[in-house]
Amino acid sequence: MPDTKKTQNDDISRLCEEYEKEYADDPVRWAEEVLGVTLWSKQREIIDSVFNNPKTAVRSCHSAGKTFVSAVIVLAFMFLRYPAKVVTTAPTWYQVKDLLWSEINKLYKTRLMDRWTTDGVKPKMLTTRLEIEDDWFATGISPKDAVNFQGFHQKHILVVFDEAPGVRPEIVDGADSLLSSGDAHCLWIGNPIESTGHFYNAFRGSEFEKFHISAYDTPNYTDEDVPQNVKDSLLSPAWVEAKKRDWGEVSPLFQSRVLGEFPTLSERQVISLALCNQAAMRDIPAEGDIELGVDVARYGGDLTVYTKKRGNVITEIITDAKMDTMEVTGKIVAMHQQDKYRKIKVDVIGIGSGVVDRLKELGLPVYGINVAESAIDSEKYLNKRVELWFNMRDWLEYGRIPNDDGLIADLTAPQYKFTSKGQYQLESKDETKKRLKHSPDRGDSAVLVVHNPAESVGCFVIDLS
Repeated sequence: MPDTKKTQNDDISRLCEEYEKEYADDPVRWAEEVLGVTLWSKQREIIDSVFNNPKTAVRSCHSAGKTFVSAVIVLAFMFLRYPAKVVTTAPTWYQVKDLLWSEINKLYKTRLMDRWTTDGVKPKMLTTRLEIEDDWFATGISPKDAVNFQGFHQKHILVVFDEAPGVRPEIVDGADSLLSSGDAHCLWIGNPIESTGHFYNAFRGSEFEKFHISAYDTPNYTDEDVPQNVKDSLLSPAWVEAKKRDWGEVSPLFQSRVLGEFPTLSERQVISLALCNQAAMRDIPAEGDIELGVDVARYGGDLTVYTKKRGNVITEIITDAKMDTMEVTGKIVAMHQQDKYRKIKVDVIGIGSGVVDRLKELGLPVYGINVAESAIDSEKYLNKRVELWFNMRDWLEYGRIPNDDGLIADLTAPQYKFTSKGQYQLESKDETKKRLKHSPDRGDSAVLVVHNPAESVGCFVIDLS
């Protein structure tokens, strides 16, 4: 009887030999002709670099086609460098499975699957694994365990870090062992979120071939001749202008997500962009008591913000504009009837005091917080306001926040200075508003909900003005 496996292997080798003969030195053309994709100039340059250099690093703005080009590179390497092993990871399993591998699956099933079922050849496509033979595959690896990166050896190796800045250092070290021999390549690609760490260091030395993509490098700004559907997939000038207004051009978020630059480190920044991103990616359950933090505004351009937290997870942020204190009070009552808050923490200075007084009358578990009063650690902090912001920074080391640009922009805005006695002092809210272009209402509300007022003290209130 004929050896079916040997016949399939022969068919696979023949098809790969055809690809190699035609496209081995031109992976961009393979992607455009075989995958049928349309690439813009930076994407072509990145693909060529990965195939021609051991290490490639790409720092990019938001929505520049990072994950898409990574998926194209994974498939091109699999079929143009055989036998091969491709290992991919990202900071979270969601990013591995639902972002990068979702793109790989879509490209394979719509562009390659029919070609490769010819003559009985049928690679196995799973959620996070494409297998041609037992020792020839691409796979998505859990970011939780560095040991998962050991033992991958093959004639051709490719390691891909999607959203590379957030990949843990021990994973970086584990993956580095795969690049020690043979035809080994790696791609680190992502949005620059901190001016420290392995991704930042990749752009400081000569080990990596380096690429930088700003919003202003994309076809929507350069008028590069690409189809409209390609332009529509990239960040738009309208979005960029909106973020310029919302965040300000000097904000860490604008530097990172629009300019593709490593955010400028301020020695006086209370909360870093990197810390916020780590908290947004943290995979912990929302369990335990539900609490509410409310930063009250009245009319004008400021927002009233209600932030819900369950356990160590901020679960929801709700905003209202131009509501009077009675409307705010009524909304809190309705929310409490649904969620049964353990604590409701409201700023008490100014108009928040009316909300607190009425909630007390109604018997709700309200805590008014006055940030002008003395800090618990008065030797270290000038007042409760600055103490609460540093408490928020500590909480972000283990808590989880939504991946909400507005919240992150607010949290990364305030800066501190020192008093003549060496105490930490937070800059005035007017100074923060001048730089941020709006009041950090979402940040103030989050700081309130994370604060843990002592129940033995009774009802007391905090204002972050």
